[in-house]
Amino acid sequence: MQYLLIDTHQRPLGTLKSDKTFAVGDTFENSAQSYTVIGLNWFNQHVQSQSLTVIPTRLIAKTAN
Repeated sequence: MQYLLIDTHQRPLGTLKSDKTFAVGDTFENSAQSYTVIGLNWFNQHVQSQSLTVIPTRLIAKTAN
């Protein structure tokens, strides 16, 4: 499923493709950022309109190989 990631001001942050069902308090990594889910926005009439309200929790340092 594709989720729209939004911040607490309802601004889009990006998208996340995942088969996981999220709950408030879950954390995940997307690109170089870790997020915590603080809200679920499910719209039953539009399956493609699932979004997660998230707050960034930390930047993930990427190391060169």
